Amino acid sequence: MSREFDVVVIGGGAVGENAADYAVRAGLSAAIVEAELLGGECSYWACMPSK
Repeated sequence: MSREFDVVVIGGGAVGENAADYAVRAGLSAAIVEAELLGGECSYWACMPSK
């Protein structure tokens, strides 16, 4: 199976999710590639972002 997307976002943390959202709102198709849990660590473990 193969699919084509206008935008491929590498990393599904908070910034990656926002980038994909902006692309979709602009009428583009988007895919998020993430090796871990989608949303980043702070979404699951209530950590304090350090960046």
